[in-house]
This record gives sequence, structure tokens and C-alpha cells, in this order.
Amino acid sequence: MSSEDSNPAATPTPGVDTQGDGRWMSLHNHFVSNSKDKEPDVLFVGDSLVQLLYQFEVWRDLFSPLHALNFGVGGDATQHVLWRLSNGELGHISPKACIHTDNMLVCYI
Repeated sequence: MSSEDSNPAATPTPGVDTQGDGRWMSLHNHFVSNSKDKEPDVLFVGDSLVQLLYQFEVWRDLFSPLHALNFGVGGDATQHVLWRLSNGELGHISPKACIHTDNMLVCYI
């Protein structure tokens, strides 16, 4: 059994278009385009936990001053983030830190 068989998170894989409207790829393309004119110190990547940070004061108060970008996508898992980062989302930026949350519940399901 290879490591990819035992750990699907180790293999970069495009996200699943669960809504059927191309939303996942559209968000990815938006992040690639949006990052061209930015110089973030911190990059947040991951699932809906990251994506929803924009809605809270903590983002405006603590993370915006750090020149942070939020590349969260609801439903993403580690293998999807790896694919996104390998396919352009890091192409124009060099953050000092990258914060990632994903696959936390997989251990318990």
C-alpha cells in the first residue's frame, strides 16, 4: 500500500464541484488573480473555518493589519489546498506565514 492509498491528503487533487456551478474553480481563479497585486505577510488557506473569518471582527482587528489574505474554500480538504497552492495561488506571493486548517474531522469519522 502506497502512502497515497493510506493518506489521500498527501496527493494534490482538485476540489469537488459539489454545487455543480463551477464555484470551486471560480474561487481558485479569483485567488490567483487577486494575489497578483498583493504582498501579504500572512496567508490563510483551508476550509469554511478559514473562509468565514472574513465575517468576524477578529479578521478586521487582528488579521487585516498583518496584510493577510484569506484563501478559504468551504468543503476543502488538505489535498485540495495542496492542488490550489501548486496551481497558481502561490505564484505571485511570498507570505511570511501560512495558516491552514483542514482534515481535522477525518480522524474522528
